[in-house]
Amino acid sequence: MNLLDFEKPIGELYEQLEKTKLIGEKSKVDVSQTVAELEQKITDTKASIYDNLTAWQKVQVSRHPDRPYTMDFIESLTEKTFIELHGDRTFGDDKAIVGGFGSMDGQTIMFIGQQKGNNTKSRQFRNFGMANPEGYRKALRLMKMAEKFNKPIVTLIDTPGAYPGLEAEERGQAEAIAKNLQEMFLLKVPVICIIIGEGASGGALGIGIGDKVLMLEYTWYSVISP
Repeated sequence: MNLLDFEKPIGELYEQLEKTKLIGEKSKVDVSQTVAELEQKITDTKASIYDNLTAWQKVQVSRHPDRPYTMDFIESLTEKTFIELHGDRTFGDDKAIVGGFGSMDGQTIMFIGQQKGNNTKSRQFRNFGMANPEGYRKALRLMKMAEKFNKPIVTLIDTPGAYPGLEAEERGQAEAIAKNLQEMFLLKVPVICIIIGEGASGGALGIGIGDKVLMLEYTWYSVISP
C-alpha cells in the first residue's frame, strides 16, 4: 500500500487490523468485534482526512501511485477487446498517449488518453504521461478516424503537462497542440473529455476540447502545473 504523508494514520490502523486478524487466526480467539471496530475506525478516519484536504493535498491525491490510469479505465469500461492504434503517420508512435476503438454498452467508441505507467520501468516507457508532438498528432489522427466512421470520442486526461524537452519543441510541440484545439472544435461527432488525474497546461488541453468536460473527485485542471 502506497501512503501519502497525511494518510499515515490510515496505514497505522490497517496494520492494527492485520495484526488483530493474525492473532485471531493463531490463537483461535474470536476477534470479530475488534475487527469490526477497527474497520469502522478506518472508514471514519478516511472520511475525516479526505473531508479536510488542503489544495496541495488534493494535487497529491491526483498523483497518487495507486490511482487508476487511462488503460485501467479503458479495460474496465470496454466489453470486448480494446483495439489500440499506433503512430502519427509522420514521425513515430508516442507511448505517452494511447488510443483506439472499444465497445461500451454496444456502442463503439474511440478512447484516447494519456498513460503514465504503474511502475518505474513503464513510467519511463510512457514518459510519465508527458506527450511529444507526435502524441498529439496521433490523437488528432484517431479523432479524425472516429469522425470518418461516425463514432463518438472519449478522452481521458491525466498528465503533468506536454513534454517540455528541446526535441519536442524542435518537432513543433506548440503547433501540434494548437492544431488539436482548432480541429477538436470542428469535429462532427460527440466528444466527452474526462479528467481522471492531473489536467495540466496545454498538455491536457491538447485532448481536452469537447461537448462535455467532466472531472473525477480529487482531480485538478489548470493552465499551468503547480
